[in-house]
Amino acid sequence: MRKLILLLLFISLVSCQNGEVRKTYYKSGELLSTVNFVDDLRQGEEKMYWKPGELWTTVNYVDGLQQGELKAYYRSGELEYAVNYVDGLKQGEAKFYYESGELASTVNFIDDLRQGEGKVYYESGELKSIVNYVNSVMQGELKEYFESGELSRTVNYVDGVKQ
Repeated sequence: MRKLILLLLFISLVSCQNGEVRKTYYKSGELLSTVNFVDDLRQGEEKMYWKPGELWTTVNYVDGLQQGELKAYYRSGELEYAVNYVDGLKQGEAKFYYESGELASTVNFIDDLRQGEGKVYYESGELKSIVNYVNSVMQGELKEYFESGELSRTVNYVDGVKQ
């Protein structure tokens, strides 16, 4: 009797969610994406695939809004970039990678806008450039470096315009 009650409770919980997994396909018939919908809103992890079936991106949804880390992958399977979302907006440090796995660049986001220091790296790991952003616009000094680490040039920006 106890098992029957638990089974009925489980069935009623599942049926109340009104959820479905939706899949989209390339014209060739290969799987492009899968995502769960509950009450016509994205819920849970969405996965997108490169044409041969390798994972392309993953992102989580809560009540239709992106929440948590979005990860994108090269066709080789190596991580291309990772960025965090809160209520559908980019928040925090985003990291971009070379296909070799080396860090290519970092930038900080606040409410979907680049804010603060952005850095670009050579594939060797040496700093290539550094610039400050205010509301996604370059502001202040842009410093560029040779791969040896020696300063190449400095340019000043005011509201995104080179001075």
